[in-house]
Amino acid sequence: MSRRTFALIIIFMLTPLGPLAIDIFLPSVPEMLSVFEATNQQMRLTIPLYIFALGFAQLVGGPISDRFGRRASAMIGLSLYALGSLGAAFAPSLDWLYGARLVQGFGASFTMVTTFAWVRDNFEGDEAGKWLSYMSGLTGSVPMIAPMIGGILGVIWGWQAAFFLMAAAGLLLLFLTPLALPPTKKRHRMLGAPDQITCNLGDMARNRAFILYSLANAATFGAVMTYVSIAPEVAMEQGGMSEMQFATILGAIGLLQMLFSFLAPRMVEMIGAPTTVLVGLSLSVISGLGLLFVPQSVTMTFFAFAALGSAGFSLMIGISTGLTLQPFPNCAGLAASIGGFLRMFGGASIATLTNLTDLQGPATLATALLFSLLPLTFLLFDRRMESKIEGETF
Repeated sequence: MSRRTFALIIIFMLTPLGPLAIDIFLPSVPEMLSVFEATNQQMRLTIPLYIFALGFAQLVGGPISDRFGRRASAMIGLSLYALGSLGAAFAPSLDWLYGARLVQGFGASFTMVTTFAWVRDNFEGDEAGKWLSYMSGLTGSVPMIAPMIGGILGVIWGWQAAFFLMAAAGLLLLFLTPLALPPTKKRHRMLGAPDQITCNLGDMARNRAFILYSLANAATFGAVMTYVSIAPEVAMEQGGMSEMQFATILGAIGLLQMLFSFLAPRMVEMIGAPTTVLVGLSLSVISGLGLLFVPQSVTMTFFAFAALGSAGFSLMIGISTGLTLQPFPNCAGLAASIGGFLRMFGGASIATLTNLTDLQGPATLATALLFSLLPLTFLLFDRRMESKIEGETF
């Protein structure tokens, strides 16, 4: 096995750590509500807090990854991830749990930056988008598998077991990563030289593709986070599902997400990357419109439209992320970190705002999904303007 192949395997092992910390403990939320004597709204905050940390830490993780190498950023992230997971498992209070989730989010952000930047280092253009889509497919499999694992662990050993499992995964990868990733990469050192092509925040702020596709990522990610935060309440409290029934529903939706993620590269071959992103955004908008007409009591219809929106997210997120990184080959870590920050911060903001409203169940998720109208409109307008300019040129 070549060094690059081994590194790719480790990159794929790092990929699910971030979403794992979102999904695996969801079946144990009712038990955690009792243990921490918390309300649903207080327990929901464990997800946006994690996502905010996941976003903000990328502002630090990206430059560190570019300056000191992908190995360094991965090992920092894995150390924090394992520490945060153990802190959550031993949390004596809700505030302690909040703090542990922040540490967990910081760690996951460093691993996320590492994976995106490594792909950009080693693959170009549509090839990078293809591997990012496969990584999204793996990410999409997490909601399929993690709740089932978490549900089984919770029934046998209690809610802490999910966090012990995450700590063990972090420690295992902390051992394997130095064996796979080189300590640094020549391109990283080149960035400081004045005669080399460099990039900064201004370049990214002026790049239309980076801004528009980052907006698309944030809008769809916000809808997914809203869905994750309200799903336990809709399923188990309003719908009367058991932990395992809820985990099965999440697993089915996760399977659909995985299938659409693996479908994305084929869609790119047939209709191109930008059009694939538009299709994904359109599915999110259609899902949001459908949920506006769903009665609060119809649980399975809620999950059907949630599945459609999740499929749209999975179809476009890897391709869209590749399009944000494509203009910045010489600072992939910085581009990944800023793009990741915009996605996480924007998504967490949408999830927080929708959860703070008086809306319930389907209406809450519908509002979050309809945020995708904004990037969809901008991208369609941008495409129309480009076509018009090309027509005038000829």
